[in-house]
Amino acid sequence: MKGKNHQIEHPQIRRLNELMTLKGISKAEMARIAGVSPQSVNNWFLRGTVGKNSALKLSEALGVSVAWLLGEDVDENTGLAPSEVQMLELFRQLPPAEQERMIDLFQLRLKEIDDYVEKYLRGRYKPSEE
Repeated sequence: MKGKNHQIEHPQIRRLNELMTLKGISKAEMARIAGVSPQSVNNWFLRGTVGKNSALKLSEALGVSVAWLLGEDVDENTGLAPSEVQMLELFRQLPPAEQERMIDLFQLRLKEIDDYVEKYLRGRYKPSEE
């Protein structure tokens, strides 16, 4: 098959292969868990895509995060990116009052960014004069 070899490095295919190795399951077992046909699982490996419902069922049954299964650079169990893990570890070191202050600061910063983007878009996409 022409497209088969280049798909091996696709993130979702790598994770599916890793999942089979880690959990000691076959493609047929994946199909049973996801409630799909074995042909559907073969198509995942050919196309490099897993449907949302199937990914949810596999992640729940096999104890991995959906984000990890879908090939994102996150922790297998938590689904958090390395920077999110670092942020959470730092956040947990703060006293409760400072945690609340940090949440307020994040909300304020997000609003500032939203306002900036809205202002930028208004300036860039002016309605044409008639």
